[in-house]
Amino acid sequence: MDSLSQLVLGAATAEAVIGKKVGNRAILWGAIGGTIPDLDVLCRPFVDVVTGMDWHRGFSHSFLFFILFAPVLGWLISKFYRGRWGSARAWAWAMFLTFVTHALLDCFTTWGTQLFWPMDKRVAWHTVFVADPLYTVPLLLTVLAVLFIRRTKPARQMINWIGISISTAYLAVTVVNKSIANEAFEEAFSAQDVQVEYFESRPTPLNSILWQVTAKVEGGYVAGFYSLLDEKPPSEMELIYIERNDELLEPFRDSEKIERLIFLSQGYYDAQITENGLQFIDLRFGQPDELATNGEGFVFGFDVIEGEEGLEVTQSVESEPDMDKASEGIEELWTRLKGI
Repeated sequence: MDSLSQLVLGAATAEAVIGKKVGNRAILWGAIGGTIPDLDVLCRPFVDVVTGMDWHRGFSHSFLFFILFAPVLGWLISKFYRGRWGSARAWAWAMFLTFVTHALLDCFTTWGTQLFWPMDKRVAWHTVFVADPLYTVPLLLTVLAVLFIRRTKPARQMINWIGISISTAYLAVTVVNKSIANEAFEEAFSAQDVQVEYFESRPTPLNSILWQVTAKVEGGYVAGFYSLLDEKPPSEMELIYIERNDELLEPFRDSEKIERLIFLSQGYYDAQITENGLQFIDLRFGQPDELATNGEGFVFGFDVIEGEEGLEVTQSVESEPDMDKASEGIEELWTRLKGI
């Protein structure tokens, strides 16, 4: 999830654990603890783009990291306050839960989280977009309110738990919404006689009403959209075919970088020849055709170039993003969300 969501979740978690004893210090350190796992992005300037993406939500989002570093951070916080505000054990427990809730929230998104690192497996439930105000705003408002209430007042803990409960309930709603969307997608595949090997659904930006699907079929994928507000039956859903072009990657399949890109995309990828050469596209992030906001409509594209020192992979970046297209894409997204 976005940094603000993780910050306020960490603050609310630490407040629930130790706020009654230490007051606003819990919110401060909870916000810091909620940010720490995402500091893995600081390594990116020192490694290639594939390694940087591979490391993100890796070790720093694993139970191993939580077990090793929560006691260390708890001890440091206790020493900072010279034991006057909570024991090392109490702070360690608060930091451990702050780390755990951070990683679990990330599991609800599409990118995935390596909870069980060093096992090479990402946990991703695909029910929440990386930024969703319906999740974040209740937590943000209650955490801000708690800041102005004395730590000994019962209302402080009550308000904090109200925020946690509302945001957690919203996560449950997204799971239900995903189940409804999946039934619609399966009905569309069946009605249109599309032979699907596997598929993945995910919410579109900033909501859990409009859902997108990418389904593996022979030779490529089909993609489509379904809004919980649609009046048309799923059987009439428009499905867009995307060719996979696996043969373009064959000369590079012995490259560890290409294999890691395939792993990171969880099998949802496309290869294309562009003016810059070969491009690898992660199909999970972006919208094809009618809801495209730039180029092919996908966020993560990688240029694959054979350099003097071996295969080079760089992230494709537009020199001048087209804000008019972006604005038009947002409008189309909102229109489609309202149903057809």
